[in-house]
Amino acid sequence: MDSVKAGGTDDFVFVPTLIALLRHRRLKGSARLVLVSYGEPVVDALAHFLREPDEDIWVRRHIPATLALIPSQKTVDVLAAALAEKDGFLRYKVVSALERLRREHDSLTFPREPIEHLALDEARTYFNYLSLRYNLFGQNRLPGGSTLALALEQKIQRTKDRIYRLLTLIYPWRDISAAQWTITHGDSRNRANASEYLDNLLEGALRKRIMPVLEELPIEEKVRRGNVLLKTRPRDVEETLLQLINDDDQVIAASAIDTAREHKVWALANDIEHVLAHRDVRDWYVFEAASWALAEQRMPAERRRELWNEPLPAAELATRLRELPLFATVTIAELYRIASAAKQVRHDPGTVLLTEGAIPETLHFLLDGRVIATGRESGPQAIQAPAPLGFTEALSGMPMTSTIRTDGLVVTLAMSRSELRTLLADNTDLVNGLFATLSSTPPGVSGTIQTTAAAADLGQLAAKGLTPVEKVLALQRVPLFARVSADEMRHLADAAKIVSMQKGTTLFTTSAPGALWLMLSGSVVLKDGPEAPPVTARGGEVIGSLEVMSGRSLGLQAEVIEEGTALRLDRDDLYSLLGERPELLRQIFSGMFRVDTARLSAF
Repeated sequence: MDSVKAGGTDDFVFVPTLIALLRHRRLKGSARLVLVSYGEPVVDALAHFLREPDEDIWVRRHIPATLALIPSQKTVDVLAAALAEKDGFLRYKVVSALERLRREHDSLTFPREPIEHLALDEARTYFNYLSLRYNLFGQNRLPGGSTLALALEQKIQRTKDRIYRLLTLIYPWRDISAAQWTITHGDSRNRANASEYLDNLLEGALRKRIMPVLEELPIEEKVRRGNVLLKTRPRDVEETLLQLINDDDQVIAASAIDTAREHKVWALANDIEHVLAHRDVRDWYVFEAASWALAEQRMPAERRRELWNEPLPAAELATRLRELPLFATVTIAELYRIASAAKQVRHDPGTVLLTEGAIPETLHFLLDGRVIATGRESGPQAIQAPAPLGFTEALSGMPMTSTIRTDGLVVTLAMSRSELRTLLADNTDLVNGLFATLSSTPPGVSGTIQTTAAAADLGQLAAKGLTPVEKVLALQRVPLFARVSADEMRHLADAAKIVSMQKGTTLFTTSAPGALWLMLSGSVVLKDGPEAPPVTARGGEVIGSLEVMSGRSLGLQAEVIEEGTALRLDRDDLYSLLGERPELLRQIFSGMFRVDTARLSAF
């Protein structure tokens, strides 16, 4: 690929191969850089593969982010045409790519019609799932903490987020982002003001159908309005489950089938049989859940488990995995992906699963039974299911601190380290979920502001004007990047932007997109509303390390009180790098979670 790039971009013979390499975990970052070097002439080829339904779906899902790095009107037009794609994940990637172009290139024009059409569709989707969830879990009809309840709630929240993203493509994006942040995090008065602003800004059908999604209303009123919009009516549990087991989203459909099984709604048995016979063959989650449910309907659960030779269905595994604190903020859809990527294994008593001092090539999720962990510096410790075994060590490349041996018959979900990294490389949502859980108390990093203990050195770098190498030297002082190699740090430095701070200006607002700020010189005061005491951040300090990794909002406004220089690393750029550079992801995990056995066992 270096040779292709060095040889010039007149010859397009390598383009199909480069596009295919977007599916390769280790090479997709380099392939993307070469494709981008072709400039606007390569957009047509990327558009062809993006539209091709028989192309590998993960190749297609990686194309929008590649197009976003080729800013042109043609790129916008190609992406806008892809808003009608059936694959929901692909549509999300398209919207994200358009949003990036919108924020970074004011001169581009975004066609209103397809964006507005999708926004209205998303509003219908929002109210449909809101109504179905209320039918099942409103008024305590079914327990609200089930896998299906969480999957529906996450679907509702993601749909709402996509609506905001689409609105930023039509209206001033800074204003929409500010309104979204205020409605989500502000006090009652500011929330009312933000809702009023949107009510005045939106027009026609958008105002009529989307404002009930965005504004604060009692859940009963939202459901009522949704039923009016969809021209539907409240349904009982059985009718609602019938609709959900036929949902296009296979995660929702599989979870609904498993809910019908759990609550023995066997009036739907024939409908589950129909799903098993007619569902798209690619929807494996649904086939597994349907087979599992029908097997239970025909025999007692204990007998079924004795005779069932196939691995547990993904619906069952996702339910067990979500009991792990490790996955507290990981979405149900991601748990399904983990379950389907791993292999269920039964182990005989006394089997060694992981060895002390070795970096695990395979990690395990303990599903059933008990294991014993024994280390040279610690006595035997029993670990009961469910529990992760070797997860942090495999991901970060750290050696095991104990040997783990089965105590009796044990069932685990086994996954190679390569498979885990492929999952993480394909979907930054999973990375975000893991960081959100694990970044609560990483060693050496706490609070919104961290010190680098290098204020003088960073000030000298800023005074001279930063060269690319000096950006690397500066970022090496950030505690979060303590274990990142110089080669990987170079890519972080390329993504970081130099910001000149002028006294009396606003460095960032409460609604600004997530970013990590390295203060090289100067100082800012961070404000969290009129009543909270202001906090000062000075040269040599870092703002927002944990927030940028976990996806939490910083929720602060920064006012410059002393001019200086800062480096800004936007969250979207950082996560894009983590998806393209698995070694960088490993090194950041290693730096954050180089922790003792007691900490690991807590996860």
